Parts: sequence; structure tokens; C-alpha cells
Amino acid sequence: MMRKMVLLTLLFTMMVNSGYLFPTKVFACSCMELSIEEKVDIASTIFKGTLVSKDTQGENQFRIDKVWKGDPAEGYVFSGIFGMCGTEFEEGNDYLVYTSTSKGVESTSICSGNKLIADAGEDIQALDRLFDPSSKMRYTPFLLFTFVVAGAVLWMVIYKRKKT
Repeated sequence: MMRKMVLLTLLFTMMVNSGYLFPTKVFACSCMELSIEEKVDIASTIFKGTLVSKDTQGENQFRIDKVWKGDPAEGYVFSGIFGMCGTEFEEGNDYLVYTSTSKGVESTSICSGNKLIADAGEDIQALDRLFDPSSKMRYTPFLLFTFVVAGAVLWMVIYKRKKT
């Protein structure tokens, strides 16, 4: 009995201490996977730009090439302090950036959906489609035709019922 107790205690101690010997990585931020429509709804500005300067406090200055939503104030974006859900941008690289306004400042984080332009092809196509006014007009003739046909069928059904 004593031997079992010692073995169980030793086993328990090894299990508890294995967390100290082999720690797992823990991240302070966890992000939900958002659809492009959800990112658009949340963002106050969405733009494509090149990072021209940054500082150690998370302040970034972009040269804006294209804007899908909002009016980025002179390309200034606060990305937080790195390690605290902040996004680290590299000078000279082109990015797709989603921001939201916080205390009058355009801010972004690792959960915003920012991407290097090289990795943002699908997002850019979706944004072009969502913000292109001609794409909304593309379905108007189809919808009009559908309503006319539905109206004609409804009229024929009502007319036949009245005759019988």
C-alpha cells in the first residue's frame, strides 16, 4: 500500500511539473476568422498602401494607393505595441489594411485582417466586387424579368380561377 502511494505521488508530481519543463506557447490575442463582409462591416477604413515610416510606439505612416472604405487621415495608422495584439508592418512593403476608429485614431491589430498585398488577392477581388457600383446593377435586369414573369403567372392563376 505504501509503495502504491509513493508511486502515485511521484506520478502526480511528474505530471504537474511537466507543464514547467515543457511549456506550451500561449498567445494573448486570439482572433475569430471573419468573412470579408464582416471585415467590411467592422472596419472604418479599408485601403491599400505602402508603409513609408513607423516608430517603436506602433505609429505607422502609409502612402495610400487605393481606398475602398472611409477616409484614412493622411495614411496614419496606429497598430499597437507589438506583442500586445499589435501588427508589425515592414517599411517599403505594400499592405491591405483594415482599421477602426478608436478615440479619434485609426487603429488596427492582428485580428483586423491586414495582409501583405502579395497574399491579399482574394480579399482585393471581393472588395472590388463589394464596392463596385456597376456590379450591383448587374442583377437589376434579371430581377426585373423575374418580377414580370412572376406577375404574369400570378395574373394567369387569378384569371383562370375567376373563369371557373
